[in-house]
Amino acid sequence: MSFRLPKFPLLTLFHNPSSKVSTQALSLLRQASVTHKFDIDLIDSTTTAPTHQQVSSIVEYLGGGATGCGQILDTAQGAPKASTVGEVQKILEANPGYLRRPLVVDWNKGKAIIADPASRVNEMVKNVGEEE
Repeated sequence: MSFRLPKFPLLTLFHNPSSKVSTQALSLLRQASVTHKFDIDLIDSTTTAPTHQQVSSIVEYLGGGATGCGQILDTAQGAPKASTVGEVQKILEANPGYLRRPLVVDWNKGKAIIADPASRVNEMVKNVGEEE
C-alpha cells in the first residue's frame, strides 16, 4: 500500500494478472475511478499475501467469523478450509495464491467483495467517497 495520503478514496484490488475475471475487474475499476473519483491500490496477490491486519479486516468485511474465513480462501484452487482468522493467515503466508480473487476492498467504508463475476465491481464503486 502506498505511503502517500490519497487525494481520493482508495480501493484495493487483490489481483491475479493471469485471471480473466480479475483482469476484467481491474478494467471496470479503472473505468469507474474516472467517474467516481477514487484511487486503486493494485496488489498482485499471486506473490504478495495480505498483511495480518488486512486479513483480519477483510474477513470481518466479508461477514466475520467462519463466514468471512470461508469466503476469503479459494478452495477451488486447493486451499484448505479455515474457521479462524489465524488459520487463514497461516494458509495465506504459506501460499498467497490461495487468496480468492479478484478481491476488492474499500477500507474506509469497511466493505469487501469477491468480484466474481467482475460486474460486482459496479455495485462496490457506486457510492465510493459518499458519507453513509
